[in-house]
Amino acid sequence: MAAVAAARAVSLGPGLRGLPRSLPLVVILGATGTGKSTLALQLGQRLGGEIVSADSMQVYEGLDIITNKVSSQEQRLCQHHMISFVDPLVTNYTVVDFRNKATALIEDIFARDKIPIVVGGTNYYIESLLWKVLISTKPQEMDTKKVIDRKVELEKEDGHALYKRLSQVDPEMAAKLHPHDKRKVARSLQVFEETGISHSEFLYRQRAEEGGGPLGGPLRFPNSCILWLHADQTVLDKRLDKRVDDMLAAGLLDELRDFHRRYNQEKVAENSQDYQHGIFQSIGFKEFHEYLITEGKCTPETSNQLLKKGIEALKQVTKRYARKQNRWVKNRFLSRPGPSVPPVYGLEVSDVSKWEESVLEPALEIVQSFVQHI
Repeated sequence: MAAVAAARAVSLGPGLRGLPRSLPLVVILGATGTGKSTLALQLGQRLGGEIVSADSMQVYEGLDIITNKVSSQEQRLCQHHMISFVDPLVTNYTVVDFRNKATALIEDIFARDKIPIVVGGTNYYIESLLWKVLISTKPQEMDTKKVIDRKVELEKEDGHALYKRLSQVDPEMAAKLHPHDKRKVARSLQVFEETGISHSEFLYRQRAEEGGGPLGGPLRFPNSCILWLHADQTVLDKRLDKRVDDMLAAGLLDELRDFHRRYNQEKVAENSQDYQHGIFQSIGFKEFHEYLITEGKCTPETSNQLLKKGIEALKQVTKRYARKQNRWVKNRFLSRPGPSVPPVYGLEVSDVSKWEESVLEPALEIVQSFVQHI
């Protein structure tokens, strides 16, 4: 309990005013289902910090179950940011938009002598906060003042033609991308078209900056620490299956039906749903698409089979996503230590009955060690 008591002393009041900034940026990583939101809330309450969500789906209004948002009650216990502020029909909200808003928030939290606690979430959102790695491109405006996103426009073109064009203007980047990865190919073309500089040249310049390295540009907040929650895979798989069951019990299908009815009726009727942009990328939409569009139009037996198929698909894709998140942490942080990589502290979360001594207290002690000059 000594670590807890010491950490509570950091609860960042007037005593810190006027001191040089030394508070850390705390980033909580881990696969879905490891308890990141729980730890963030506990740290926020104990340390007087504020939480910044780095989840690309939680930025959208509504759809709280499918995006697994913290409850309104939990949000009242500790200040949360970057949740539920984008219209779910917006399809051109980008990681650059996120970075610009979230970094300003983090600076403001620091300016008020509080600890920002970033909870991820989405890999490239987190990377945009940790490193100076993004290229800002400007949306174009038509005469009607309608803003268009060049990347979205490019993605509507033939994928083979896009890749051929990228190979001509940026062969180095084209060699790194799969020809069928239309989104990344379009992004690299967008960078070249809107800046006149190739994407690979931009990345080279970032890495060459002071403090830069193989992962990209220098750290945006040098005093950063990463808490990585990890669990035994078998334990985590069971936990994720239960999470899906809990989401269904909480009303997931009603939430999806309501969204389809209010926002998406026309596209569903035309079977022209786009699962590549915006909120529709969220795990759960695609898996229940067939069930929802045929509900009431087929036999109860067929409908039940489609429902079971959707549930099983949701469980499988959730577990695959968790593995992908862990691979990213290992590849991005653990296998490439260096000056441009924040220190990573692993916390074992397989046994939730030992949460206090195995997760919370060590986490408090780690954050305390980063708070200097106090």
